[in-house]
Amino acid sequence: MTEFASYTLKAVISALAGVGLMEWLKNFIKTEKKWIYSIIMPFVAVGCFCSIEYLPIGVFGSIMTVGIMQIGYEILIQGIQKIIKSKVDTIAKKEEIDE
Repeated sequence: MTEFASYTLKAVISALAGVGLMEWLKNFIKTEKKWIYSIIMPFVAVGCFCSIEYLPIGVFGSIMTVGIMQIGYEILIQGIQKIIKSKVDTIAKKEEIDE
């Protein structure tokens, strides 16, 4: 693998971990000022990339796991809940109309 391809792959993997970590951090940093997250994001990005580049794989693997778990929770669990709630609401509205 070329050096450019290697760094590109590391950047993509780091970005995935970074997105999950940002979402995880939002559980602790509650603010209406969304620009705060924009200030934090570069530090998370640099931290994720440096961890994949310089730290043992177990450390980055742990960071990646937290990130993927957070993204997976938001997509899978919360997404399925929204779909089910939408279907239940649609059925309830149909029953109200039929009555």
